[in-house]
Amino acid sequence: MKQDLSKPFAMLTAILLMGTLSHAQRIAPQSINTGGAKMSKKTGSLSFTVGELIVSNQTDNQGNTLSGGFIASATISTIHVEETDSQKIDIREPNAHDLDVKVYPNPTFELIYIQINHITIDQLLVSITDLQGKEVYYGKYAGISNIIGINTAAYAPGNYVLTLKDTNNQLLGRYKIIKH
Repeated sequence: MKQDLSKPFAMLTAILLMGTLSHAQRIAPQSINTGGAKMSKKTGSLSFTVGELIVSNQTDNQGNTLSGGFIASATISTIHVEETDSQKIDIREPNAHDLDVKVYPNPTFELIYIQINHITIDQLLVSITDLQGKEVYYGKYAGISNIIGINTAAYAPGNYVLTLKDTNNQLLGRYKIIKH
């Protein structure tokens, strides 16, 4: 009597294949983010990305603490303080109803786009400054423009601040731009 070896061979093949496939399904920590940085000193280093979830608290020997939380975005908020007389101080925030924009891609290598979804002003003033305050770009755009493209290829890699204002020099928005 001859024994059929096809069933045990098929079972052995299936077990080996399942073991190989289950080994290939490892879950590694991943994150897709808009930007980040790495800072190093002789006492230690810190690297982070915008949008990365921090899951632990760390305190160094000098009492500096890095707390858990979620780093939400790279928008810089500014509150204007104007002294109207010696007794009163007027505090106002940029009006989000005047302008609804998206700035992308961020980080960028060459071109940065400002997509205007809603605007209630006639003219938009756009400036880009480096972190030392030096203005590297300035432009005026009609309020009917819906996408503005700015070539940043000649800029040195680093962080920049994109500022949007109206013709009365009122701040409409300020955004951190990362240039690679």
